[in-house]
Amino acid sequence: MKKFIQSFIETNLIMKMLWPSSPPFEIPSHSIERRTNMSLSIDPQTASTFYRYGEDSFLDAGGQFHNQQEISIGSGVTIQAPYWLNIIAPGSGHIPKVIIGDGCKCDYGFIVSALNRIELERNVIVGPNVYISDTDHEYRSVGKPVSAQGLAYTSGEVFIGEDVSIGAGSVIIGNIHIGRGSIIRPGSVIEQDIPERCVVSGSPATIVQTYDAALEQWVNVSSKENSPAPLVKPQQAPPLLSICIPTYNRSSNLDRCLSAILTQLTDDSSVEVLVSDNASTDDTPEVVNRYAARYSCLKYFRNDENIGADRNIYQIMSRAQGSFIKLQGDDDYFVEGTLMPLIEIVNNHRECGIIHIHVHNNDRRVYTAEGMQAFLQASTIMSTFISGMILRKEDLEQVEEPTRFIESSFNQTYLQYAILSKNPKFCVVNQSIFYYGGNQPSGYNFGEVVFRSYQSILRFFIGKGLTEDDIRAEKSRSLFQFILPWYRGIMANRYKTDTSRFEEIFTEHYHDEPYYERVLNEIRTISVEAGKG
Repeated sequence: MKKFIQSFIETNLIMKMLWPSSPPFEIPSHSIERRTNMSLSIDPQTASTFYRYGEDSFLDAGGQFHNQQEISIGSGVTIQAPYWLNIIAPGSGHIPKVIIGDGCKCDYGFIVSALNRIELERNVIVGPNVYISDTDHEYRSVGKPVSAQGLAYTSGEVFIGEDVSIGAGSVIIGNIHIGRGSIIRPGSVIEQDIPERCVVSGSPATIVQTYDAALEQWVNVSSKENSPAPLVKPQQAPPLLSICIPTYNRSSNLDRCLSAILTQLTDDSSVEVLVSDNASTDDTPEVVNRYAARYSCLKYFRNDENIGADRNIYQIMSRAQGSFIKLQGDDDYFVEGTLMPLIEIVNNHRECGIIHIHVHNNDRRVYTAEGMQAFLQASTIMSTFISGMILRKEDLEQVEEPTRFIESSFNQTYLQYAILSKNPKFCVVNQSIFYYGGNQPSGYNFGEVVFRSYQSILRFFIGKGLTEDDIRAEKSRSLFQFILPWYRGIMANRYKTDTSRFEEIFTEHYHDEPYYERVLNEIRTISVEAGKG
């Protein structure tokens, strides 16, 4: 195999000799596009036999593919002939086994041979004569033909991140993960994982440059005797943001949640992702460990026993190392393309104690304000939505009694107002950046939390930043804008949410309000209509 790799590289030595040492390269796509105009793509009937064949893609008719029913081609993909796309063992394991993402451009001589899974994310640029495989032939039995020795390993997968550029004559074989935005110089042999935003070169490949996010530039890797650095992740400063996900028995939701986060991150995003498993009895550990094997920013904590939702939330926040802490519901999923802009907003508002994501307002406005009264008007009862809150760690650590309302289901709201009492500056982001798993509200009494817990927390801050008038205005605002619509939805959809004593608890908190009788009749009507359904 070594001789094969060496000969494969030697065919492209002239390109490597002409390659500049810096800055990192990007393979020009004009040569691919020119050839497209002089050749024919596969016909629509053949394209329909692929697992997927996206719009505006071009596979030169002069190439070869085998078992294309397990090959997925994204939109806007170009692959020039000659090429060879091969599935080694069709009908087993993951399907599709070869995934070429949207916008990938692959020059001539492209060879892909997959036993398990090979994935190129979006906009990967592949130079001429590149070979990629997730397995290899065994060769160590001397005197026995290599072709008769079987495969050296059978569990490898190749993952190549978004915006990676692969130079001519490069070879990628085995269980390999190449991080987003990395550059593989011509003739490189990849034998280990490559972190994001790195330039690698050589056989075996080593890191020669990394991207310094703080300096916003590529820097040469220095080491003893001018030897290139091995393929290890560059040391990073403490993260800007910790995304904290408390979870319990929602492995399928958590899977989607983690995917929506981790596929949007880059190593230079300065983010850590924490999962606190509250002693789940499903396959949550397997789901998290699968992602942890691929993403080093993911940290997994598992409780020996279920400590309750509120305590699990507080516990994971206390484990965060980021300058800012973002709670994330396990069934709330980031919309594609929204996480990195949010991180930029956090970076640009480091003086704020709270960043509130107003998901019910999608005008994309980002603004700052000060004080509890302004925050109450901006956030209303949506301050209870854990996925909509980001707290500055420095301010959170100054809260004197951080677990004062730990049994209320809304301790996170208390923490926000406690932070505002010390640092009144906050930021509001008006944008719907999540889609939702649609789980039924459960684990608490609806009336107890939206009336008693919420108003008790607000009343704690009377004379400390809020007034009686503020509370009274918020009682009306939260009731008509959120609580009544939520209650109507719960009853109409026959959710199993605990709504017992809702009318009683409402009366206790609203009997002296001028709209009490009108709302009471509405609540009774909703209940009657739900009973007839």
